[in-house]
Amino acid sequence: MNEDNKQKREEILKALNWRYATKVFDTSKKVSDEDIHTILESARLSPSSNGVEMWKFIIVENAEIRAKLQAVGYDQSKITEASHLIVIAYRTDAIENLSKERIERVAKIQNQNIDELASYRTSLDNAVAKKVQNGTLEAWIKAQAYIPLGIMVETASLLNIDNGPMEGFQPDKVDEILNLKNENLKSVTMLALGYRGEDAFSKKPKVRRTFDEVVKFVK
Repeated sequence: MNEDNKQKREEILKALNWRYATKVFDTSKKVSDEDIHTILESARLSPSSNGVEMWKFIIVENAEIRAKLQAVGYDQSKITEASHLIVIAYRTDAIENLSKERIERVAKIQNQNIDELASYRTSLDNAVAKKVQNGTLEAWIKAQAYIPLGIMVETASLLNIDNGPMEGFQPDKVDEILNLKNENLKSVTMLALGYRGEDAFSKKPKVRRTFDEVVKFVK
């Protein structure tokens, strides 16, 4: 078991040291459907606060739409050149649907009667109400979207698939292009996936603070 864990540790750190925020993608190379499915499944399986899963992953395949997104994404070439582009959005209908959907999902998957989950629903409703009252509901839901982003980045890296997360775009324009408002969604970040091209950044040493600078043990 220890040897298995050692190998896994080495694989994880090797993959994360190998990855970088890819700027230039090889347009001739495509990520396989199987690998994309695995990356998206890793996102679907991501944890979320109270299990709310208030997110949506939009894979933009249409070349014309991707060109429009590049125009409102400060002309980042990876938006159109990467094999795949994923827009991560968060839902805006939490007040109406968060508790109801979560309870129904738990009841169905764990084979429970909804009436048995009444106290759980009350707890969720109270949590939402409190965040509405103090004005933090949207920030809370928006923050959840970064959890699957991180997990997709790691999964892709473990599969030797290059990746470039992005916040450099105009969210309102992206929402308009993808008609997200009608789906009660707002874009928060994007992820380009593919294989690196002739990118000078790939040859530069990774710049990170040291372990001791970012880690503190409280004993």
